[in-house]
Amino acid sequence: MTRSGQSDWTKKKRARRRGAVLVEAALVLPLCMIFILGMFEYARYVMFVQLVNNAAREGVRYAVAHGQPVTIAGTTYGNSTSDVTNIVNQYLGGQSLIGQQVQVYLSDAVGQNIGNWNDAQSGENICVRISGDYGLMSARLLMAPATFPVQLQAVMRIENN
Repeated sequence: MTRSGQSDWTKKKRARRRGAVLVEAALVLPLCMIFILGMFEYARYVMFVQLVNNAAREGVRYAVAHGQPVTIAGTTYGNSTSDVTNIVNQYLGGQSLIGQQVQVYLSDAVGQNIGNWNDAQSGENICVRISGDYGLMSARLLMAPATFPVQLQAVMRIENN
């Protein structure tokens, strides 16, 4: 027995337990960190999809409302794909896909391209499709591909009088 009232055997047993806890932590903590990073990446992806979906919806809303050009003080507004693309980029709030493309076209109800959006008449649909590659922040740690393709679209019907 030692002065503290503990035997050498008890001290060795505690030291072994501490070693076992250290080994268990070394095995479990990396898995927990990968799980937490995976949840973070998924939440970031869901947020980004909502952001792109909102931008596509606002872009098609602009295209539907500005089917005919308007000239104010010698400047023509609306009726150009670049105007719709600017609205989409504005609603993306500085975020973008890698190799992002914004397409605006006359479409059927499911979003198939059937012509130029400037030729759309009342009762027809316009589609804004945003496509590109989404980049993961921690792809190496999650053992996932660095990018994967994303394509979102919004379709609205022209209902002008």
